[in-house]
Amino acid sequence: MKRNIAFIITAVMLATGCNITSANTGTAVNVDLGSIDDNTYNITKGGAYTLTGKYNGMISIDTKDSVRLVLNNVTVENSQGPAIYGENCAELIIETAEGSENTLTDGAEYNSDAKGCLFANDDIVLQGKGILNIKANYDHGIVSDDGVEIAEGTVNINSEGDGIHANDDITLKGGSITITSKQDGIQAEKNVNAEGGNINITAVGEVAESVDNDFMGRGGMHFDGERPPMDGQPPEMPDGQPPEMSEGQTRMPGFFKERRGNMTESTTVSDTNNSETVSEGSTETTTEYPSSKGIKADADILIKGGSIKISSNDHCIKSTGTTTVEDGNIVLDSPKSKGIKAEGNLTVNGGDITTNTKDEALESKAIATINGGNINITSEDDGINAGGGSGADKMNAPEDADEHQIIINGGNIHIDAKGDGIDSNGNLYINGGSVSIDGPSDSGNGALDYAGEGAINGGTVMALGSAGMSQCPDKGKQNVLNVNLDDIQKAGTSVVIMDSKGNSVDEIVSAKEFQSIIYSSENIKEGEKYTVYAGGKAAAEITAAKGVASYGNTGRGFGRGGFGGRGGKMPRENSVPTTQNPTI
Repeated sequence: MKRNIAFIITAVMLATGCNITSANTGTAVNVDLGSIDDNTYNITKGGAYTLTGKYNGMISIDTKDSVRLVLNNVTVENSQGPAIYGENCAELIIETAEGSENTLTDGAEYNSDAKGCLFANDDIVLQGKGILNIKANYDHGIVSDDGVEIAEGTVNINSEGDGIHANDDITLKGGSITITSKQDGIQAEKNVNAEGGNINITAVGEVAESVDNDFMGRGGMHFDGERPPMDGQPPEMPDGQPPEMSEGQTRMPGFFKERRGNMTESTTVSDTNNSETVSEGSTETTTEYPSSKGIKADADILIKGGSIKISSNDHCIKSTGTTTVEDGNIVLDSPKSKGIKAEGNLTVNGGDITTNTKDEALESKAIATINGGNINITSEDDGINAGGGSGADKMNAPEDADEHQIIINGGNIHIDAKGDGIDSNGNLYINGGSVSIDGPSDSGNGALDYAGEGAINGGTVMALGSAGMSQCPDKGKQNVLNVNLDDIQKAGTSVVIMDSKGNSVDEIVSAKEFQSIIYSSENIKEGEKYTVYAGGKAAAEITAAKGVASYGNTGRGFGRGGFGGRGGKMPRENSVPTTQNPTI
């Protein structure tokens, strides 16, 4: 039996001696939920309701006015539906009283059309300095058919579906939000705006292993850490050097082109609101997997501040539109997928970003621009990626170069990647900032990779990686040293670049083995002689030229040294100069 709130509140107020305001100004009452016997508590007038006590049932709201629920040590459990159901109201404000702890729990099955434990067809605003715990056994934790805003307070959500879901925008202004979800932690069908607060998301849903179809790279294959076996591939020699060719013979004529043509199998991912649809090759096998991303927006994501920590089996942050990071402290961990993925442009203007991912750490399907911030990337695949498709029809297409770019204008960036350190399916421009890369050790990837134009116009770049697919930008205004050492260097090797006077220009300690060194800064002067020390020993001597000066076999190819010709020379004495010890 359902009883109108006007009768209930009147009885309670008469018993307690409290006053009820007139209908014209809205109600302002205190309600002890423990005294209510019915399993549905109906609110039919706008106003403020301060609720206390434990209630087994549902709080239902149906009014044309705004309603504020002040939760003061409230426990609401509904075994047959949502704990709070805002069927109709201008705005639903949930305020947690300071010092209070409140819990909402729904049932595993519903007898209503609500979509989550705390549901409203209209806007939901969470505020107050208390604690709100939500246990969503049916689907989403907090869900609105309009928008959701969290201004302050502590919100803890454990959900079978999304932690927070909105058909419009989700705005996070402050407070402490902790979400454990089996689908997306936060999902907006429009925009997500994170302006402040502490956000901690664990998305634990089982999802498909990453199968993005960005398989092909410039001039060859794109490998996820290890190069797959391929028909017609030249055998690897013990030192990684491909076999010698007879006089006049070219290496693997048409190899990549032929392999592209034979690759008819493909795997694609289509992202829907609550699931991933995976189609595998010509078999047309389709499997749906729940989307279990940390933060997901069907339009744009804007992060302006606060602290965001995400652990997800899926992408940590994903936008169908653009993603922009202005500020904040962002820590992303995905053992199966990506850090930040934007179908549109990805822009980082500031903040601190730390990633540990299986796939690409930062990815844009359009243009990735880094203007500032501190970025520390660990990735089993590419560190930073900009791409717009897969297959031979998308490779080496000049018309795609401007559509898919990576532009670095500033910031401090360190990348430890098993795939390409920086990989652009179009152009790569480094105009400023500091970029250090511990790139791949395998021959199928490079520290730098681009399909269009590559240019270093400013900043400092120190890129270490394997020599097999090494690629050096050659269109920039700043001089570059492109060095492929004679021997592969071990992890933990110090690298020091010294000028002719014995002054250290730059130095780094490698995170893993390497053979290729690409270095550029404003300190590299045309005509100046530089010595590269590896592990305290002189390994290469090179004279800077206008543009790119090369040492070793610096062409692009498989195995030690690549395909190109040798430039520079070994120093006469393979030892550390007495004026300075470069070992660090």
